[in-house]
Amino acid sequence: MQSTVDCVPCYIKQVISTLRTAGLEEREHYSIINALYPTIAELDPSKTPAENTSLVLFNAYCLMGQEDPFREAKAASNQLARTFLPALERIISFSENPLLTALKTAVAGNVIDMGINPNFDVGESISQELNRGFQRNDIETFRELLNNRGPLVIIGDNSGEVFFDYMLMASLRSFTEEMFYVVKGGPILNDATMDDVEDTGIPLLANVLTTGNNYLGVIPEISSSDFCSLMESANLVLAKGQANYETLEGTSFAGDKTFFLLQAKCSVIAKHLGVDLGNSVLVRNKVL
Repeated sequence: MQSTVDCVPCYIKQVISTLRTAGLEEREHYSIINALYPTIAELDPSKTPAENTSLVLFNAYCLMGQEDPFREAKAASNQLARTFLPALERIISFSENPLLTALKTAVAGNVIDMGINPNFDVGESISQELNRGFQRNDIETFRELLNNRGPLVIIGDNSGEVFFDYMLMASLRSFTEEMFYVVKGGPILNDATMDDVEDTGIPLLANVLTTGNNYLGVIPEISSSDFCSLMESANLVLAKGQANYETLEGTSFAGDKTFFLLQAKCSVIAKHLGVDLGNSVLVRNKVL
């Protein structure tokens, strides 16, 4: 999807969130934000919001002199998410529809997004998702492809959320002998990297690899050959979060074997999906 003028304030909002998370004095915020205006002015509106946001953040990181401003925050979110594992296991185990419940809890973990909403409530998100359905729900076609038992690829999103993904993957492992989990090749916001996955149990369930870069979402042109080959050979792909939707929806690279699992956290995404702001979806990709 292309960027819109409504994305511009979000670029700045992401930078402000980063500056605050990094603990910089507010007087330093102004000089960094002002220095970023030329970058924002040169962004290509035909590019996705995720790609443009990445370019702004890369410049912000350089100006801050920090490689990973969210390092401590990511560790804290992982520690918090880990405490929910026993409850998630019980919820999924005693569910009448374990697959649907696992998908709901996985999207509930998507609330752990300090780039957009630093004041998240994980418990409230879990309760909310369990008590409502996906506003758009392609679970039947998802299940059909899942029953083919071919290679399954899950493209992760945020730190903390990776523990919710672990529970989903534990539910999915009976459908395939080949499961892969994809994270970022380097730090950006609170997106999951190899370091975030090490202690989750995911490496026991799946082969873990990176996109080969640290852009938000997936940019096929700069992704690693290993990741691109994996996408081509996959029977089913589950891409989590807004950035993966922004960069993959409608593309032949993703194909109709890709499904998006996310909460619509901004009005631009909600409108594009045709859902209400704040609602969740499991939707199959349609190649344009």
